[in-house]
Amino acid sequence: MTLEVVHSPASQRYVLLKDELEVGHTRYDLRGDEELMITGTFIDPSARSGGLGAIMVKRVIDDILATTDKKITSGCWFVTEWLQRHPHYIEDARSGGVDEELGNSCRIVD
Repeated sequence: MTLEVVHSPASQRYVLLKDELEVGHTRYDLRGDEELMITGTFIDPSARSGGLGAIMVKRVIDDILATTDKKITSGCWFVTEWLQRHPHYIEDARSGGVDEELGNSCRIVD
């Protein structure tokens, strides 16, 4: 099994490929020049095993940290939960925390 997370800046999303087939995605919004808010994650129900959601979120956050200097804010319950389980993964200076408007709930993005 091969897993790959591919960034598509034009559509503001990351796509999770399992054996070259799309099985999930993460969407985000840019907020000005300083913040990137993850608005939602999705894993195809037929692929919801083996921790693919957590793998995708970690790889997405790793890419954001490596390629930008933006703060990372969560507007998605799954991302918020992942960040709570890994409280020191993002330095305080880069953490935007949980979006006040959305709280811990994801917007429907499809």
